[in-house]
Amino acid sequence: MKIGCCVPLFDDRILLLPSLGIDYAEIGLASLEECGTARLVRRMDELRAAGVECLSANLMFPSRMRLTGEDADHAAAESYLENVLPKAEMLGIRKVVFGSSGPRSIPDGFPRERAWAQLVALCRDVIEPAFARCGMVCCIEPLRRAECNIVNTCTEGAELVREAACGHVRLLADLYHMDSEGEPREVLSGMGDILAHTHIASAKNSRAIPHSEDGEDYGEFFRALASAGYGGDVSLEGGMGENFEESVAESAEYLRTFAREL
Repeated sequence: MKIGCCVPLFDDRILLLPSLGIDYAEIGLASLEECGTARLVRRMDELRAAGVECLSANLMFPSRMRLTGEDADHAAAESYLENVLPKAEMLGIRKVVFGSSGPRSIPDGFPRERAWAQLVALCRDVIEPAFARCGMVCCIEPLRRAECNIVNTCTEGAELVREAACGHVRLLADLYHMDSEGEPREVLSGMGDILAHTHIASAKNSRAIPHSEDGEDYGEFFRALASAGYGGDVSLEGGMGENFEESVAESAEYLRTFAREL
């Protein structure tokens, strides 16, 4: 299992990750929208010199985009992906996390069943062909109800993935969102065939990244992943404290004690 850390592409802390015991960076996909090729190549050179791999991305769609409701514009989403995914491919990204709470949230008064059908169509007609062309996987991220009003649990995320039935659309399990929604970790045991990525942070500790004395039972999460046959990656996605280097290095070392058991 590789341990990654979510850091913006043009935040220079990303260059420190290998020295902190982090295997890869998870960047924000939307940051590539206005990024020209020359600037991207310069950054790639800096990442290569620092030994940084960018294997995944989050923030899949920009906040202005509408994916559900009467104003949903899937053609705009298609054009956007045609712009950013080739740049992500240049960076070596293999998985992109589809959270994007604002773009996918259901507008007031819009029927939930229609919004759900729009997300299924988005997966089938827009995401699947775009990701197939680049050989990447899109990972649906369930988000807590405080952030989004559709696809709030892994159970719902699995339902969306299975209904869409696309080879390049899979599921992400985020421990913070699972615990925020009170979703039992053992539900993951039946999702091994579609689980492709994970995020981790503490719901008890204001979304801080894991540490050994924070009162969480991370072992239970990793055992649930093992029961699902999951051997993929886990990304730190949360508050990293005032001392970024110390906090990230300690968290990575701590999580490896669990990852070695998988």
